Amino acid sequence: MVVRTQWLGPPNNLLGRRALIVDEVDDSRTTLHYAVTELKKDVEMALLDLPESQRDAARTKFAIFVVHNKLKPKSGVLPSDIPYYAGAEVNDVWLDYPWEMKDIDEHDRLAALAQK
Repeated sequence: MVVRTQWLGPPNNLLGRRALIVDEVDDSRTTLHYAVTELKKDVEMALLDLPESQRDAARTKFAIFVVHNKLKPKSGVLPSDIPYYAGAEVNDVWLDYPWEMKDIDEHDRLAALAQK
């Protein structure tokens, strides 16, 4: 289950724009599915404030970029009309990102050992 702990400002800030959703890893796709679904709902609600003749032009165009896409079955589904880009396709292994480390020096030491 995904819990919304932080979010963008008012959805009308997205109207008429292109928005890139970025995540470090596409694992189960649960988080990406949630983010896309909620953002699209927010935009659709904001569009209701516009005259019907302006809604198509103001509809936000989303795209997704992930640093790593894990090659495994996904539980979430993304709309086919949203472009999806991955920096790298990786096996289903645990990925340690530097920004998640409590001790960056220890992280760097272990990363250097792993490359030998």
